[in-house]
Amino acid sequence: MVALLGAILAVLPVRATPAAAQSGSVPAAECCLVLLLPIGARAVGLGHAITSRTGAEGLFVNPALIADVGSDQFVIHNTRTDIEASNTFSLLIRSELIGSMALSWRLIDYPEQVTQDIPGQPLGTLTLRAHVLTASYATQVVAGLNAGVNYKLYQFRSDCQGACQDQEFAATTHGLDFGVQYRPSFSPSLQLGASILHLGFPLQVVNAEQAEPSPVRFHVGGAWEAAHHFTADSTITAWVSGDAVVSPRDGSVHLNAGAELSLDETIFLRAGYGGGAGIVGGPAVGVGLRYDRFDIGVAKSFRAQPDDSDAIQVTFAIRF
Repeated sequence: MVALLGAILAVLPVRATPAAAQSGSVPAAECCLVLLLPIGARAVGLGHAITSRTGAEGLFVNPALIADVGSDQFVIHNTRTDIEASNTFSLLIRSELIGSMALSWRLIDYPEQVTQDIPGQPLGTLTLRAHVLTASYATQVVAGLNAGVNYKLYQFRSDCQGACQDQEFAATTHGLDFGVQYRPSFSPSLQLGASILHLGFPLQVVNAEQAEPSPVRFHVGGAWEAAHHFTADSTITAWVSGDAVVSPRDGSVHLNAGAELSLDETIFLRAGYGGGAGIVGGPAVGVGLRYDRFDIGVAKSFRAQPDDSDAIQVTFAIRF
């Protein structure tokens, strides 16, 4: 059984790494690399430079970013790449008394794996999935300073259809994110943010010796509204943002940059560049539309290297 599980796990990095090699040279020993994938059309369109930008999709990068979200909302994010598909559902509740709370569930589907016996005859089909449940809370600490925390439950599982029950497993781990956002009173057009993500227990599939540590990352970033320096038209805003992402396990650092032009808070044009590898590396573009209580966004990232995977992200939100 251990040998069969090892064979399955040997395939998974080949499948998962192009989609999850996020931060320059990612140590192969890290688990749960899907946690590093961007979530939300806005995040993808801005080159993942959203550590300081207020918004519901920002909770996956910095939980403090939902503290000032002005309304309750339900958000759906859909991601498609060459090697996986995922759907994320978030319910965000805003309270003037205690702050903002959110509950998110993410389902990642990988391609099915056909198992074979030694002569090469098919035995069954393995369905590989990852589930991520995230509970978030954020509030204002003092004027201009917000803080937030995420609790995450991550499970990677293999389910069998056919004669491959000995290759089924479910591996579970838990983690925490912490973040802050600061808006200095001397510069209302400036937003700053910092977070530490994926602090958690190692993921164990076969035994404790091969348990892999969580992919801890530090994020720090800033965003600045520049249009007010060039035009008195308050219906036009132009935000430029930049992030630095640090992997403490290998010391690698990559930089992200993005720009968002808003027309009357109705039409949004986005462009960015991610400095990481895989899906989070390379240029990206996106558009957004807000009408009444509804938001929709679409973004696409492009290959940084010939063997990388493109990603398409669609976000739909309803405020209530």
